[in-house]
Amino acid sequence: MMILQVEPIKFLGQRLFDPTGFGLLMIRFIINLGWIFLIGRVLYYSKQKRPEYLFGFFLVGSIVFIVCNLLKDVGLTTGLAVGLFAIFAILRYRTNPIPVKEMTYFFIIIGISVGNSMGISGKISYLEVVFCDLAVFLLTFFLEYFLFKKKFNSRTILIQDVELTRPENYQKLLDELTTLSGYKVEKAAIGRIDYIKKQARIRIYYDAATHPSSFEDKTDVDD
Repeated sequence: MMILQVEPIKFLGQRLFDPTGFGLLMIRFIINLGWIFLIGRVLYYSKQKRPEYLFGFFLVGSIVFIVCNLLKDVGLTTGLAVGLFAIFAILRYRTNPIPVKEMTYFFIIIGISVGNSMGISGKISYLEVVFCDLAVFLLTFFLEYFLFKKKFNSRTILIQDVELTRPENYQKLLDELTTLSGYKVEKAAIGRIDYIKKQARIRIYYDAATHPSSFEDKTDVDD
């Protein structure tokens, strides 16, 4: 079987255009974009409906793939690349903390993109890379749709009866919180208690599928 070899076009001693390498890069980029779509759009967005994070998934995944591909050509290791992008992600979102699930999806996207960029290098077969991507996708699908199917929203409210915070009054506390908030409270976490003012800060959890979501402002935290 004869394989047609196309010589790279050079300019001032540097490669200006390599048809073979450019073609493989395009194929790998499209494959990586497909996995980002499956994980970000099909798994995450269909459940969470938060387009601002979906926007970040596509851009972060694409940038990580492109930069890792360039780092691979100059000889940087995969460990250094992963550490570099982990630092970038932490610094970028440090001033605006995001939920654990969204951060987990970000690292899934980063990991998939790094693997697709640096994994297909001749030493690892395409089948092995596809298997790893598929394993991550199926595991995420199982956790999202089966193991943790029921999703809770939460918000913090203030009550004036500190006696309800006693352990033996937990069921009474849930009933009172349900009446007070209008939500069917599934569980509650007790925060700061002020015995002088007879106030208690309570974080309530309710089924997200049957109640509207709420935002979290600067005062909606437990001290």
